[in-house]
Amino acid sequence: MIAETHIYDALIIGSGAAGLNAADSLYENGCTNIAVLTEGLHVSTSLNTGSDKQTYYKLSTAGGTPDSVSDMAKTYFNCGGMQGYHALKEAALSLRCFFKLAEAGVPFPTNRYGEYVGYRTDHDVRARASSCGPLTSKYMCEALMRRVKHKKIAVFEPMRAVRLLVKNGAVRGVIALRADTAEFEVFAAHNVILALGGPAGLYQASVYPKCQTGGLGIALEAGAEAVSLCEWQYGLASTDFRWNLSGSYQQVIPRYISVDNDGNVHEFLGDYLPGNPCDLIFQKGYNWPFAAKNLSGENRSSLVDIAVYCESALKGRRVFLDFRNNPAGFSPDTLGAEARSYLENSGIANLPTPVERLKKLNEKAYRLYLDHGIDLEKVPLAADVCAQHCNGGLTVDENYMTNISGLYACGECAGVFGVTRPGGSALNSTQVSSLCAAMDIASVRRKADMSDFEADCAAQLAILEQEKQALYENPNGIPPLKVREEFAARMSRDGAFIRRKSTVEELNAYAHRLYASLAERTSAKTPYDIYCAFVNRDLAETMLALICSMEGFAKRIGKSRGGFLVCGGEKDLLWEAQHAEIYGNNQEVITAVRQNGTYVYGKQTVSPIPESDQWFEHALSASVRPRWEQDS
Repeated sequence: MIAETHIYDALIIGSGAAGLNAADSLYENGCTNIAVLTEGLHVSTSLNTGSDKQTYYKLSTAGGTPDSVSDMAKTYFNCGGMQGYHALKEAALSLRCFFKLAEAGVPFPTNRYGEYVGYRTDHDVRARASSCGPLTSKYMCEALMRRVKHKKIAVFEPMRAVRLLVKNGAVRGVIALRADTAEFEVFAAHNVILALGGPAGLYQASVYPKCQTGGLGIALEAGAEAVSLCEWQYGLASTDFRWNLSGSYQQVIPRYISVDNDGNVHEFLGDYLPGNPCDLIFQKGYNWPFAAKNLSGENRSSLVDIAVYCESALKGRRVFLDFRNNPAGFSPDTLGAEARSYLENSGIANLPTPVERLKKLNEKAYRLYLDHGIDLEKVPLAADVCAQHCNGGLTVDENYMTNISGLYACGECAGVFGVTRPGGSALNSTQVSSLCAAMDIASVRRKADMSDFEADCAAQLAILEQEKQALYENPNGIPPLKVREEFAARMSRDGAFIRRKSTVEELNAYAHRLYASLAERTSAKTPYDIYCAFVNRDLAETMLALICSMEGFAKRIGKSRGGFLVCGGEKDLLWEAQHAEIYGNNQEVITAVRQNGTYVYGKQTVSPIPESDQWFEHALSASVRPRWEQDS
């Protein structure tokens, strides 16, 4: 009977910065009958990723430069593809979330007077950025984890959600798979918050930690609409130890080399870029993500990414950044004014090698690799242009609820950002989105329709058990990780930041063949194989929606935009890159949703920033009583 089944008011799927803050915020808003379901408290992207100086984006908090919620919202909106109400909310709530983290122990730096001084990040017009160094999101997770553990919020691990339970367009729970035993468990819930991160496992060239794969597929399969899935952020990253090679790693101007199958070493940038490439390497530090519009004119640093792609994806060579030696032709005297001034002001212009410049400029960035067994003074660093962040995700309203009632999406799996975004805004979004979802759940107190719940669960469990048994009994399949290697390599080659018009339809056909044959191609010998196979199933579902979004963009728009370059394939790639037609309307986005067993795309125009009510008495009369008054 349903009376014997425990029903949570909210179930949070995922335990990164978004999931942990969702749990903590729910509890703080009086919603304590909650649980976190996670593959592991220590395997989230937030806990295992970063850069030279990982950025948190928020409203300015120091100095005399004026800033406002409205100005910050406009910065968000002008980057393109973001709903106006999300731009306003993520600006308005940024300081509330930032100061909560600071009070929780995240060591954001201040000057002697207590100002949280900032700096300019990419796609920013103010000094809004802050950072704790390479591990900002790790510190955030650790602080939030302490709060969740202190509140004794239930955590179930290692669990992966494999089926959303939905009735009449409303969520009412999930079925999860234990990663260690491959057993299924049912969780009933009036609300579900997805905080699963982006679909990291889709790409072979990826800077996501290997423990992060994503989980959008269960929501897409259940009918949740996706938006801007074709919009990603790609950037140079190390691949043996996955880490973003932005900022300081480029500003010290390392040497770019590649190694062919015979072991021959090539310093290749000069083969692709006219003149001395040192200034472009330096500019990669500021303009780290690949940008289709940064391929001509004064700012051409994304040509470095094109050169790396040509060496790695087209020629099959391994690319390295060599911090032991300067690039050919390097001299502070021959650098452009910006690079020369930066090196001189930082006191590193006369240091003889990139690694010595890095150690003085950003010791933490050097030691990060040393802590992972890579000494940049002794060995070159394997690198590639990698998938780093999905700017799209599930379509959500201003409270971050999807089109499925009671199902929320927070952090990267929410389709909030579109074309580009200010650097560090993803960390702010994890906190704002999860706070908004928690406040909505706590205030609405939605009750799911639980009629026939156990019968529905029994039917779904029978299907899942049958799928699992078939994997164990398949004598002709290959291990699931081998299957993933194959489709991830195909996505990195044809569906990443270089997209040829002729390959989008081919990729779409490939994705459908993969989806249809996945079970037949896969064999499992252990419970972990079963877990990996269900991850692949989720990724294959996500791939269908992602390529539908790419196809929709190609057919409705057909030009380059944001973080990807659309090429015809008839001419030299470098020439095409510098002559690409850029789509200037950044307020149109592509949606994708499953209908009658297949994905269909649509095109929408995002809403403008709303005119918010600034009359204080209206806000005062609409405010709720404090929780302690409500409880009494």
